[in-house]
Amino acid sequence: AKKLFLKRNFEVMSVIEKNIIKDMKLPSHEYIRAELFDKYAVPSTIRRHCEKVRDVGEVLANGLHNAGVPIDLDLVDRGCLVHDVMKAATLPSLVVNPEFSYVPSSREIKVQTMLKGRYIGLHETLIAAELLRPLFPKFSDFVANIGSTGNPTYLDGGIELKVVHYADWRVQFDRIVPFRDRLQYLKDTYLHRHPDKGDAWWEAAVKKELELEQEIFSHLPFKPDDLTEVIERR
Repeated sequence: AKKLFLKRNFEVMSVIEKNIIKDMKLPSHEYIRAELFDKYAVPSTIRRHCEKVRDVGEVLANGLHNAGVPIDLDLVDRGCLVHDVMKAATLPSLVVNPEFSYVPSSREIKVQTMLKGRYIGLHETLIAAELLRPLFPKFSDFVANIGSTGNPTYLDGGIELKVVHYADWRVQFDRIVPFRDRLQYLKDTYLHRHPDKGDAWWEAAVKKELELEQEIFSHLPFKPDDLTEVIERR
């Protein structure tokens, strides 16, 4: 009975959400890599994060699909791939990261400076949505709703949006980490950017996130802590 209830929850979405997904034109992998990653000189660290999130999203989406949950596999795939493509535009600067053998190139710094000047104060998903809008208007609406730590629009969306979000929040840099560890990192990194919100708000948000994790994994034949092993076995 619990699984049936959760399955119905996944199927419930607003009229807006249904209209967004219906007949949605999606960018190809080639387009995303050429017209977003390459054209905008996305740093290798961010590329690796997006690729790992895509790996996680693929495993979760396929598992849900195999369990009979209605889900658009291609939409999850593309959403994961582009969710952080404009992350560099929101960072104060690009810095050397010896752990990942990353040194920002002059082109990466130049493109980041250009994007920061053009999209002042915008979240990375909103920047990506604007770049995608001319050719992929419905997909751009989906990307815009991926949301951020302080604006959890993904919790009110369809299952595709939730899976993209959860996959992202299970990956720190390019490594899969326990959900609670990632939540603590996000709190330490981003909560101070929302001075109108405090610990009580964060604890309520964490409760919703853990409910989402339970909702997803109630359909899967493995536990959240087994995610890394499942992906490595593919």
